[in-house]
Amino acid sequence: MNYYENSESHGIWRIIPSMTLTDIIAQSKYDFQILDCEHGAYDFHTLEQDIRICHLNKSLAYVRVSGLDKVEVQRCLDLGADGIVFPQLNNYEDFNLATKMTQYAPKGIRGFNPFVSAGKYGYENISEKKIKCIAIIETLNAITELDRILSILELDILYIGVYDLSAQLDCIGIMDSPKLLMLMDEIIEKCRKASKQVGLMVNSIEDQKKYKNKGVNVFVHSVDSYVLKTTFKNTLNNFKGDN
Repeated sequence: MNYYENSESHGIWRIIPSMTLTDIIAQSKYDFQILDCEHGAYDFHTLEQDIRICHLNKSLAYVRVSGLDKVEVQRCLDLGADGIVFPQLNNYEDFNLATKMTQYAPKGIRGFNPFVSAGKYGYENISEKKIKCIAIIETLNAITELDRILSILELDILYIGVYDLSAQLDCIGIMDSPKLLMLMDEIIEKCRKASKQVGLMVNSIEDQKKYKNKGVNVFVHSVDSYVLKTTFKNTLNNFKGDN
C-alpha cells in the first residue's frame, strides 16, 4: 500500500460491518475507509473481513479503536489495519502514547508476532509496514496543548472531530457556529505550520474547496449509514412525489 504524504485523499466513516458494502465503497475508488470500533458494530471477526476486502481493492483500511487499549490496538494491527484512529485524547501524554502503540520496540510498545494476517502468516516482514497514527482532536484540553502535541514526530494525521468539539463548545450539532469555525481554523493553521497532515469531514464541494485552500488534504465524506438512508429516502420520495 502506498500513501503519498502530500496528496489529497478521500474516505468515509464506516459503522456498518459488511464485506459487500466495503467492496462497493472500495470499488467506488475511495482512498480509505475508517472502520469504526468506537461507535460502530464491529467486532474482530467482521473487522478482519472488511480489512481484507479493502486490501483486495487497494483501499486503505483505517480502524478507529475505542481508546488507548494496547491489546485492542495490537489486534487491529495484526489483522492488517493500515492505520489506527485514536479518539478522545486529552493531553500530550495521550497523543504520545498513541504513537507508541503503533510502533515496535525500541520506539514503541507494540507486541511482535509475524505469524498473523498483517505478516502474511510469517511470509512477509511485518515490521517494515508503515502504520499511520491518526489522532482525533476533539477535546478543548488537547487544544490547549496543541503546540506540544504537534511536536510529536510519529503523529501522522490530526483529524478534527467537529461534532465532539461542538459539544465541548456548548454549540452541539451547530456546525456553522462562529466559535467552532474559528477554532477549526486555528487548528488547521497550526497543523500547516507544523507540516502535519490535517483531516476533517466535509459535506459539500464548497466546504472541501474552502478547507483545501486552508491546508486540509484528508477529507472524510459522511458516514455509511447516513449515505444509505439519505439515498434510499430520496429515491423513494422522488418516485412518490414527496417533498
